[in-house]
Amino acid sequence: MNEKMKAALIGGVSFGIASALPYLSYVNGICCSLYIGGGVLAAYLIMKDVPPQARAPYKDGAVVGVLAGLFGGVAAVITSLVAKALGYDPAAEMAATMQQFGIPMPTEGLGVDPTAGMQLLGFVMTIVFDAIFATLGGLVGVAIFHKKEAKAD
Repeated sequence: MNEKMKAALIGGVSFGIASALPYLSYVNGICCSLYIGGGVLAAYLIMKDVPPQARAPYKDGAVVGVLAGLFGGVAAVITSLVAKALGYDPAAEMAATMQQFGIPMPTEGLGVDPTAGMQLLGFVMTIVFDAIFATLGGLVGVAIFHKKEAKAD
């Protein structure tokens, strides 16, 4: 396994699992920050051993970011399926939280299971959006961790 794939797997799966866990998933509500973080982590892992260079390898950051997003999206889907099988219902939890803050939420229809087609569409959309945001994270990570050559005086 090459370094880019390993970095993408570590960054994507760690933040993908975190984004599907109860309560920790709320952090992802802030502009998909966990997926951006997965891309940044993957970019850090590929940039830490790169020698200083004049041009930042944004292409590598984008590639490792999109891979991290794909791995993270799949990990999030699997983790959310396991959590749902264990009885975690994010829709009911969100409705209860909103009601605690005084925001009226309809309670009917929350227990209705979506059709298999709707679930598949949701999973595909999760993976696509995760890849987009992790790609942004990979680009940001390269911008943060890029080492520039020292200019001779």
